[in-house]
Amino acid sequence: MDIYVARQPIFDSHMRLYGYELLYRRSSSNFYEGENSNTATIELLHSSFLTVGFDKLTDGTRGFINFTQDLLEKGLANILPKDRVVVEILENVEANDVVISECKKLKAQGFVIALDDFIFDRSDLDYTPLIELADIIKIEFPITKKEEQRKLIKKYKNQITFLAEKVETREEYYEAVKMGYQLFQGYFFSKPLMLKSKEIGTLNIHMVHILEELHKEHPNFSNITESIRKDLGLSYKLLKIANSIFFGGKTTITSLHQAVIRLGIQEMKRWISIMLIREFENVENNELIKICLLRGKLLSLIAREINQNHLESDFFLVGILSSIDIILNESMEKILSTLALSDQVRTTLLGGSGQLADCLNSVLLYEKFEFDQSQIELEKLNLSLNQFMDLYLEALTWLKGTNE
Repeated sequence: MDIYVARQPIFDSHMRLYGYELLYRRSSSNFYEGENSNTATIELLHSSFLTVGFDKLTDGTRGFINFTQDLLEKGLANILPKDRVVVEILENVEANDVVISECKKLKAQGFVIALDDFIFDRSDLDYTPLIELADIIKIEFPITKKEEQRKLIKKYKNQITFLAEKVETREEYYEAVKMGYQLFQGYFFSKPLMLKSKEIGTLNIHMVHILEELHKEHPNFSNITESIRKDLGLSYKLLKIANSIFFGGKTTITSLHQAVIRLGIQEMKRWISIMLIREFENVENNELIKICLLRGKLLSLIAREINQNHLESDFFLVGILSSIDIILNESMEKILSTLALSDQVRTTLLGGSGQLADCLNSVLLYEKFEFDQSQIELEKLNLSLNQFMDLYLEALTWLKGTNE
């Protein structure tokens, strides 16, 4: 059975990462599929803990996992680590005696319980017992009456954490904070509110010069080395990378020129780009930067998969620069005018069409849990969603290595 998983970050009011919601599907169809959904969840739990690695998927935070009526009644959550998993009860679960009993057991063991897509006017069994047991209530912020939200928050604000779902704009974020929400989830994480952002003038000029040289037809390694020497931090990082296990070599690299030669043009482009974007990392945008790095690696892996190895650097750059306008709080056009990039990279980042744009779109759709639309884009590339998932997990492994 093919199992698909995507993750969406959940933030607190200071834009710090709280955890990820992990969404599972039995197939590429992006909808609930009855009993098979139970099977898919069980299989993927097995894969994520024993094969893929739960820490890899959640970056060591908590993973929000959806539980159906059947899985709750069977007590499946009891076997999971209480400090790593948030038991997310789906909105169509009935608050019957069995469910209430199992939730009480989970609560006593120390599990965090969340109610997903909270429904205010339920016509089935009394939902109050589940509310009383919940640690987190998730509410679809844009489509639920604000007065109903305010009343519920006021009533339970001292015992329940409220999570605003589907927050997509700056205005919605501010409004949710003002109403008393403490956690936030939605596509705004890819276009997030930057509480602190650097101006375009603070781009590391040494790195910009190095990228310009690397994109010439015949790069001058002496000029590259000289630019690196002007930046102590950059010098240290590149020597460390050149001597890392990724590049092997029996002889220790002690000079910057040797480091540049060992890394080569393609790897220099990759690592200089990573360090350039890391320059702007802060508490508010570090998750977005991780997402951009993940996109870059994933796109470079896709390039290999579709026999576009010669364009791997372009694919990588499109990924890591895909949200640079948000990170720098500046127009994409102005930012790109300062960087030496290929026409294909520039066109794609400015919203153009083509194979590279199709690749980027497939990744962005997957991030939004739109598996069916993502598959349509992948089919243009002759890639299956299953192949894509393998590359996604490989990119996650790589991303963790860049943080070590």
